[in-house]
Amino acid sequence: MFKLGIIGSDNSHALQFARLANHEEGVNGFRMPDVAVTHIYGTDQEKTKEVAEKGKIETIVSSPEEMVGRVDGVACVWRHGSKHCEYVMPFLNAGVPVFVDKPLATTIVEAKRMIDTAQKARVGFTSFSTLRYATSTVTFVKSLNEKVGEICSGVSTGPADRHSEYDGIFFYGIHAVELMNTVFGCGCSLVTAKEEGKNVVTICHFPNDVLVTLHLLGNAAYTFHIVAYGTKGWDTQAIDSSTCYYEGMKTFVECMRTGVWPLTPEQLLKPVAVLQAIEKSLNTGSTCEVSY
Repeated sequence: MFKLGIIGSDNSHALQFARLANHEEGVNGFRMPDVAVTHIYGTDQEKTKEVAEKGKIETIVSSPEEMVGRVDGVACVWRHGSKHCEYVMPFLNAGVPVFVDKPLATTIVEAKRMIDTAQKARVGFTSFSTLRYATSTVTFVKSLNEKVGEICSGVSTGPADRHSEYDGIFFYGIHAVELMNTVFGCGCSLVTAKEEGKNVVTICHFPNDVLVTLHLLGNAAYTFHIVAYGTKGWDTQAIDSSTCYYEGMKTFVECMRTGVWPLTPEQLLKPVAVLQAIEKSLNTGSTCEVSY
């Protein structure tokens, strides 16, 4: 049985991962039968107690470090990506494998610090939006070459709030950015962003003159949606999130167990770099480089 600890009770993902492991019925018919979420830490005592009770988590710790030596891996799931590095570093330094929920960080400096430390510790480490591993996303990507051919352009759409209390555009914008990177690759080098009301639209410049439009919507119906246009045709996919928690958890637990990273350092850094560049473009009114 793989023992997992959770850091951060404020995020609904904490309860979803606990249910996948600790509840017989799992989530949407899926379950992780060989994993137990055994420990949890949160700064809101009432919320932490609620998640522990609903998720059947046996132990609430008063400090994250109490988990070291008592769990096989840790999932850090704070809503604020800006809190991740602070809480993750003690575990990486102790040689404990870690999954960091989206976003990895809100600065490239902190993202690199975690990645570099994990590499030196030679432990399993990863971070992603679980939508990256949703069955509908994976199926869409696999069929692209046959249906679309060489990609010429595309669209990635998802909800976001630039003024969210949880680090602004990073909190939800990360989903649409990661879907873009999953479908179109990590080649985005320049962004040109415009904001009208609660919506942000960004032109993302990829190699070979490929342009992908990123729609981060603050007042539209909740949806995640991808469109790809190519030399052979086009295809579209509304992302079904019903499998994402299970497929995501399966992926990061395997990473923790084997030490094999499912995503490269570039794939981990690029979403943070894209969102940083979007903020810079909005603030300066200019096209900005995606750099790390």
